[in-house]
Amino acid sequence: MSFFTRKEKAKDHALLQPIQITLDQLVHEIEFALLQEVFDPPRLLVEKIDGPSGAPSSYMVCDIHQVVYMLAQAVLRVGGKLDSPSAPIVRIQLHKTSLQFEQADAIDGSTPPSMRFQAIAFVIGQSTLAAKDLPLVKTLYHDFMHVIDPQEKKEMPPSIDLQQDTISSMVRAHYGYIYITYPVDGTEKAVLLVLPTDVTAIRDKMTVKLPLDCLSAEAPVTPEEQADSMMVLMQFHDYVCKSSHGSDPIDIGAISGLLLLLRQHFGFKRHASSQLFYVRAVGIAELVLEWVFHSPKVVYAALLYELVRHTCLPLSYIKEHYNLGVYAFVLNVIGVDKRQDLDHPSLLYVQNRLKEAIKEEHVQLSVLFIKLAERLYDLRHAAGYAYLPEVAHMARETLAIDVPIAHTYLDPAIGAALEEAAKAALALCKSKAKEQDN
Repeated sequence: MSFFTRKEKAKDHALLQPIQITLDQLVHEIEFALLQEVFDPPRLLVEKIDGPSGAPSSYMVCDIHQVVYMLAQAVLRVGGKLDSPSAPIVRIQLHKTSLQFEQADAIDGSTPPSMRFQAIAFVIGQSTLAAKDLPLVKTLYHDFMHVIDPQEKKEMPPSIDLQQDTISSMVRAHYGYIYITYPVDGTEKAVLLVLPTDVTAIRDKMTVKLPLDCLSAEAPVTPEEQADSMMVLMQFHDYVCKSSHGSDPIDIGAISGLLLLLRQHFGFKRHASSQLFYVRAVGIAELVLEWVFHSPKVVYAALLYELVRHTCLPLSYIKEHYNLGVYAFVLNVIGVDKRQDLDHPSLLYVQNRLKEAIKEEHVQLSVLFIKLAERLYDLRHAAGYAYLPEVAHMARETLAIDVPIAHTYLDPAIGAALEEAAKAALALCKSKAKEQDN
């Protein structure tokens, strides 16, 4: 079983090769692509709309092959089935809009920082459609990736439209948005595609940059520490191999890929605890693995959560490339606004049946494991923090909230470990405070 390789054969949907192209040239490319598809393709009527935000950009930076493919296929799906003796006319309206993404870091209850990027909305519809039947273009599109409600998911029929799945995959790879309207007969009558004006601006910001420099220290990394950190990664890899459970084995290839992803995206950035970010992420995942040894999804989610929280890796990236269950775990972990939110009402279901709930992959239980592992790791590395009040606050919060929750729902040993680490951190704070006074 593999949770991370269902899209491995579709690399072209994930790895972009963006270059700049004018919108006029893009239209010519679409027309040429249509000629390759059908003998008498739809004719295009392109309109650039001046809206509240102004006129759309005259160019795009995108993966031209993917964008031309998705737009050409959208045109064919809208206009290719019209009963007409001559080639149908499909209207493409171009609107200026924006895409906004938020970094999911609501641990302290503060408003997460948002990033806005210029975008172009392509409204593709039959030329005979009235304006009221076309999709409404908004001035701003927020990050639209959310967990599907369990009941709604049950009601959704399985997708058998592979072409639409491919188009949607390419849109998500561009951090975009797609919306399709259907009349009674099920034929598409209009498609809305929202794509960034410059996909590299989003990609670089989302997957590489670390904007939260206030959370990290810039102390240099010695060659010895580099070697030690690599040893930590290798030891974790070996530990995972030995810990894999036969009934639900951990995908070792997926773990190797995740470790490489951590190393590439975090670089030598440090957490506020002075630990290298990727060393810290592995340490947290190791605690999760000790507690939930036969639930691979929780281990994967623990590693991905750290990337989402600290590198702005978008949730859309996780949903596109990884198992939907893993995506749901990550989304629910970053959705915790306050420590009190960890005591979720659904956890009453897991009392006195912890092992069974782990096997059932109870979402809120997985959230609890990851968040408590993160807190335990940070408390055990309290000596590395430069700002002692933060450590004292974490320790008191742990004693007041985390320890009782752990004793109520999890193994008492986890609660005991948290209590011991919190008390040790408070003692450290008092000791350092006395040293500063002297």
